[in-house]
Amino acid sequence: MVFRTLHELIAIDTQNPGADYTRIQDYLRTALKSRGARVQIVAGNVLGTWGDKPKLMFNAHMDTVRASGWTSDPLKARVQSERTYGLGACDTKGSIAAILEAVASAHVHRGKKNIDGLANSAVLFSMDEECGSPTGAASFFKTALGKSLARNLKAAVVMEPTQNRVIVRHPGYVQLDLQFKAPSGHSSSHRPSAASQAIDALYAIKRHAAWNVNVAGLSAATVGANIRSPSCLTNISIRSFQSPQRVIAAVKSHLPPNATLSVKQAEGPLDNKKPFVPSRLNVPYWTDGATFAAAGVNAVVYGPGSIGQAHQPDEFVTHASLQKAVLFLEKKMKTVGAFES
Repeated sequence: MVFRTLHELIAIDTQNPGADYTRIQDYLRTALKSRGARVQIVAGNVLGTWGDKPKLMFNAHMDTVRASGWTSDPLKARVQSERTYGLGACDTKGSIAAILEAVASAHVHRGKKNIDGLANSAVLFSMDEECGSPTGAASFFKTALGKSLARNLKAAVVMEPTQNRVIVRHPGYVQLDLQFKAPSGHSSSHRPSAASQAIDALYAIKRHAAWNVNVAGLSAATVGANIRSPSCLTNISIRSFQSPQRVIAAVKSHLPPNATLSVKQAEGPLDNKKPFVPSRLNVPYWTDGATFAAAGVNAVVYGPGSIGQAHQPDEFVTHASLQKAVLFLEKKMKTVGAFES
């Protein structure tokens, strides 16, 4: 059933930017209700709960990146060599399918086992993870309901493609636009152009040993090599275990007085020193695990598939990895009773 569910999810277009969530919200609402959940749409996110005070939450995002360079229809799942190919197969519609399969199994067996994991469980299918928007899980935890649930949650599994490894640590992510300006004039003058100021600042920023800096683009207004550029815009991202506030302050210290800084995205790191699933593993990319941690929830990151497949043409997830994820989630629900106070 998990593979059929994945095929159906892949066929629902949720490419971002510009995703329309109406179809997938309807699909997930129906799927969760059939599994005994109370379903609510909260700030665009699909919330399913069993019981009034869930202790454990599973999370995966509904959106995908935009398809580019595919050799087949990205919205039509295909199976080859024990792999399912399709847009979002590993990032993260495979995770959504695994969650739905795990809760379906738990729903069928309710009352037949000593511990009813569903009675203490919840799922959150969040929006806009792929486009850096302040919506999604972050907006959910700003609502009254989100804050109330966070106070009761003892643990969360935030699903991303980790090759079925439990991740407890990753850097934060800060995206900035830097605008440099300088008087235009003949290049024989020793006064630095806007482009020259940008290069000097970027050199200083990239020298930070604790930062992973990516310069996404640099655009200077110029009419010739013999004229100083009067303006220059650059977009950068910084991954670091420092707080976003500290990163932004440090970047500002490297800018000339006439430069301006615009924050496009600022996300903190995940650094779970007491994870509810034993692990010491880390990854270099950002996830909503940090969003859950910021809300006070003990979060780990886990999921089927490889990050090497994410955002790539002909994305796939192996069937073995998907089945392993279902078993992992089923086990977490069975042990949720351990979180009872």
